[in-house]
Amino acid sequence: MENRHRQFFLTVFLSVFIDQFSKYLVAGFLSESGSLSIFRYFSLTLIRNKGICFGFLNNLNVKNIIIAASVIIAVGIFLYLEEYVKDKQIIIALGLIEGGIIGNLIDRIRIGAVIDFINFHIWPVFNFADTLIVVGVSIIFFHYFKRGRYVSGVPADR
Repeated sequence: MENRHRQFFLTVFLSVFIDQFSKYLVAGFLSESGSLSIFRYFSLTLIRNKGICFGFLNNLNVKNIIIAASVIIAVGIFLYLEEYVKDKQIIIALGLIEGGIIGNLIDRIRIGAVIDFINFHIWPVFNFADTLIVVGVSIIFFHYFKRGRYVSGVPADR
C-alpha cells in the first residue's frame, strides 16, 4: 500500500473513531434533547438531526437521498485521490472530509438521523463530523489559494 493511501486511510479511521466515540459519550451522558452548559457561550446539547450539515433541511424526509449522495461523494473522493492527489496536505484534507462523511453516514444508517451536540448558541448545533468536513474543505481552499492557483478569479495556468 502506498504511503498516500496509508495517510488517507489513517486520517479517515481516526476521524470516524473520534466522531463516533464523541457521539457515544455524549449520547450516554445526556438524555434525549438534554443539554449541559459548559460555560456561558458553549453547551453540549443532544439532538437528532434528520437534515444535512448544521441542521439544514431538518424537517424534510431526505434520508435516502442523503445516504446515496454521501456514498457517491465518498467514492468520488477516493477515486480522485487515486488518480490525481500526491500532496500530503490534500491527502489529509480529503481524509478529514471522507471521515466526516462516513461518521455521519454511520449515524444515518444506524438511527436514521445524525447525532449533533456541539452548541455555541450562535450557530446551529453540530458534531465533530461536520467540523472535520469544514476543516478539510478549508485546508484544500487555503492550500490552492496559497499556491497562487487562483488570482482575481483567473486560473494561474493562463
